[in-house]
Amino acid sequence: MYDLWVNYPAIPAQEAAVSGALRGLLEGGAPLPAAYGPPQGAEAARRAIAPLLGLAPGQALALTCGGQSALSVAFAAALAAAGPGRRRIAMEAHTFPMARHFLALEGVPTLGLPMDAEGMDLAALEQALASPEPPGVLYVMPVVHNPLGLTYSAARLAALAAIVARHDLWVVEDEAYAFLAAPELRPPSLASLLPERVFGMWSLSKMVSLSLRLGAVSAPAALAEVAAEQIRIRGLTANPVIAAATARLAEDGTAARLVAEKRAEGAARRALAREILGTARFATEPGDSWHIWMHRPAGEAEADFLARARAAEVSLAPATPFRHAGGEAPFFRLSLGGEAERARLAEGLGRLARVLT
Repeated sequence: MYDLWVNYPAIPAQEAAVSGALRGLLEGGAPLPAAYGPPQGAEAARRAIAPLLGLAPGQALALTCGGQSALSVAFAAALAAAGPGRRRIAMEAHTFPMARHFLALEGVPTLGLPMDAEGMDLAALEQALASPEPPGVLYVMPVVHNPLGLTYSAARLAALAAIVARHDLWVVEDEAYAFLAAPELRPPSLASLLPERVFGMWSLSKMVSLSLRLGAVSAPAALAEVAAEQIRIRGLTANPVIAAATARLAEDGTAARLVAEKRAEGAARRALAREILGTARFATEPGDSWHIWMHRPAGEAEADFLARARAAEVSLAPATPFRHAGGEAPFFRLSLGGEAERARLAEGLGRLARVLT
């Protein structure tokens, strides 16, 4: 089976880098971290990792045991800041499925808002804020959106920040894939525009390696203890050895080098997809992502299309889980990171091309 479902940007160099960092900890002479520390992680590790993430001034960083853990902490802290009367969360109409699942388990009502090529429809957001039950929290993925791949324009983000400030919204900014965007081209983060209103999250596992299961969450400096308390009561503190190893990779520049290599590899894989598939079925411009939101054949049910793909030994991510409203839509997510070898990716894309014709 050719894996065009898994959405993880991996490169061969990452595992050797992780091995080197762990070996350095073991051979460095200092004892491994072996005591309870603060729930937000050791200060030295947080200080080393913050520049890699581009932590905005006025924000405090905490480490967690994974990216989804960081996202759950960001949601919990934002809801605590919003208060019991404003528990509704507005989000993009296409979004990360696990975010919706987590909020459903917590009993938090959500609202999906339409998008265009520049990001969330701000008129729809204004309309929601004028409703009898306005949201108190906004969840967005402005840079390298999953599943659409798009990045918000700087103008759209500035306008969004103005709405957030005017309505006293709290924001959860998902930067899980933002590291793939070229720094000189990406717009400013919402956290940099409104550090006092934004909770951010990152996945160091995606940036560096799944061998280092580590996430990060940022909070307004005045609310750092709110985020730390959510980490403590949910048991989501980062493994201190993993955090220390990641800090070594951040300090010596290895993590930044891996990120740059992942950007370059992503560009090569997108070029391969364009060459083999063409762009006629691209539903959005993939930008810097390792995934492409695509049109599936018209008039064919999602289950039938996926079954035909599986018969051709190709696994694909269906559109339905990404849709806030649920139900079928004539799309699917093509992921370019499931196959470690570029040659196997090309073979899988060739099989997909035949399925799509």
